[in-house]
Amino acid sequence: MDIQLNIIMSNYNQEKYIKKAIDSILMQKLNYDYKIIITDDNSLNDNSVEIIKEYVRKYPDLIIPLYNNKNGGYLTNILRALAITKSSYFCLLDADDYYIDNNFLQRAYNFLEQHKDYVVYYENVNYLYEDNKTKPFIANDIDSGTYTFDDYLTDKIPIVQTTGQFYRNVIFSNGIPPFIKQSVGTESERSYEGDYGRFLMHLKYGKAYFNNNICGIYRVLSTGIWQSLSIAKRNLIQMQFYYDYNNYYNHKYSLFFARKMYNAFIEILDYYKSLNKDDFNKNDFQHLQQMYNFIFMNNTQLLQQIQTENKKNANLTIFSLIKKCIKKLKFYLRK
Repeated sequence: MDIQLNIIMSNYNQEKYIKKAIDSILMQKLNYDYKIIITDDNSLNDNSVEIIKEYVRKYPDLIIPLYNNKNGGYLTNILRALAITKSSYFCLLDADDYYIDNNFLQRAYNFLEQHKDYVVYYENVNYLYEDNKTKPFIANDIDSGTYTFDDYLTDKIPIVQTTGQFYRNVIFSNGIPPFIKQSVGTESERSYEGDYGRFLMHLKYGKAYFNNNICGIYRVLSTGIWQSLSIAKRNLIQMQFYYDYNNYYNHKYSLFFARKMYNAFIEILDYYKSLNKDDFNKNDFQHLQQMYNFIFMNNTQLLQQIQTENKKNANLTIFSLIKKCIKKLKFYLRK
């Protein structure tokens, strides 16, 4: 059997949704061989492991279960599956999401088989909120078409959530890259666990094609990790993301990534201005200082651009804002 596709499903206490997710894969109309790798991150609070075992009993030749004996987090969980993914293609479907177009995986496969210079095929998905309202992840008026990393550099590329992504296996066919392994347990871990980072990693190796067709559902849950984070924490994670992908692209686009970090930095400072000393997280501030050093100590061209912008807008006093906020943060850290 020549396995063409591995579909990776990460699960952690998703008994309410996992059946629908698995069934949406089984309903796909495919003319090639595939495997479903379900990797469970030590779900102890519900019955999802038993549900997985039930499906394995029904489809022993189709489903590969991986059971973690301790909770390792999302990246560690999916890396266990990617480490054994030797198929020509792979995609991920989280256990709380599902496909609604039974031809999506066949359509994606056909496109990449016919276009060898492409490494990503992706389609749109709908947000599904807890009140059952939906809306497209990418606006309906965005044209289908080819995108490259150059489009990312000009902020012209739409990137969809995991459910709509389908990849040529150009990164993980020979194992997990060391830089991803080494990120586990560090500030960089989040940079490599999500759909956005996975997408950018692959653009280094080829083009992406977007088909603006709704192929699946992305549930937005109030229990989601991202939704629970503060504005400062979200932007700090984004700063680390841009820092890591500047390294990934060998500093070729340092000015672009520094500018992205700068924008996130301003969001953090605006958030911090209104906080009391008890609201500051020392670890986050130390992390912020590291990112600050990268932006403002190593990017003369960016500093020149910011100074020019300040002269054009008398109301924009970025350097005084930075100085004031850093001073305030340091004062509270001494308390």
